[in-house]
Amino acid sequence: MKRKNSLLVITLLSIMLTSHQMVQEDNWIAPAEANNLKNPLFGSLKATEKGRKIYLILCWSCHGVTGKGDGPAAAGLVPAPTDYTDDKAQQQTDGSIFWKITNGRGTMASYRTILSDDQRWMLVNYIRELAKESNNSALKTD
Repeated sequence: MKRKNSLLVITLLSIMLTSHQMVQEDNWIAPAEANNLKNPLFGSLKATEKGRKIYLILCWSCHGVTGKGDGPAAAGLVPAPTDYTDDKAQQQTDGSIFWKITNGRGTMASYRTILSDDQRWMLVNYIRELAKESNNSALKTD
């Protein structure tokens, strides 16, 4: 009987830890020092356009063409890809978004060795643009 109870306790602890990890993953927070990173390409329309091109090659399949986290590869990903048009995503600092693109986690790839620093900052610029585009299209349908 003790062995069955031990197995039950271990199973329950395993489920609890997995559930806790999934909740933590949904609340992905970059380290505080990431907030101090300054975007050297902030406000550059040319950099934003280059970021759009990079996004449409590397990011859209998970995050969706419009950035809502609804790309064709998003189904079944845990946690779900970030909806870049959401206030929670847009309230992050540029440095935090840059850090996440750089380091990745789980099914989100690290782009540290794939993209240059400037290319990752270009993506940050375009991610900001996705929220503006979403707001503009919402205004047109109202």
